[in-house]
Amino acid sequence: MSLKTNAPDGCGVLVVGLLHGSLGVYDDPMIMIVVSLGILYGATMKIADLLNEHGLKWFKGSNLLFGVLWGLCGALLIVLTNPVVDSALVAMNVAFIIRNRLDYLNHQVAASIVIVTGIAWGELVAMPFLVFFFVFLIFGALKDYADDVLHAKGLWALVNESMLYYPIPTLIYAIISGDWLPFAVFTAYMIAYNLTKIIAHKKGYG
Repeated sequence: MSLKTNAPDGCGVLVVGLLHGSLGVYDDPMIMIVVSLGILYGATMKIADLLNEHGLKWFKGSNLLFGVLWGLCGALLIVLTNPVVDSALVAMNVAFIIRNRLDYLNHQVAASIVIVTGIAWGELVAMPFLVFFFVFLIFGALKDYADDVLHAKGLWALVNESMLYYPIPTLIYAIISGDWLPFAVFTAYMIAYNLTKIIAHKKGYG
């Protein structure tokens, strides 16, 4: 069973309680697996980052392991979801390359797994890929500039670090198309990534 359709039949998806009421609840049980994979995709991505750059130490090879897990979560999302999610995930990882964010081996392994899976087993669509690629690239680059050059602080830093350029364009797409799956995946990813980052920061990492 998978959600590999051009547009889901349901009019909404439940993402940690965000989509409910008038939007309805997607009744395919696979949605919970997909949202869980979105959560794991975000959490493993941040943990892989913490193991390289922010002082977290677990066990030998843990940094590479979490890079592989990050990549596998992305690959499973591509296999189980729909062409727009496939296109957006590949666009996200190609944008990482252009932004020079894959500066460690585990990052490179993860992105390679996602991109290769998208090319070999995904259903990439040119227009969604290009739109999401340029959105992720432009706003991601602005985030990098605010972080690395301007050293943003306060409310600006909070908004900047939230990475709203992932859920907002997928929400706009959902409203226009009725396909809420990309919004579900990227909202789950963003929440998990940021929560992992907050927890790590409270423990002195990052």
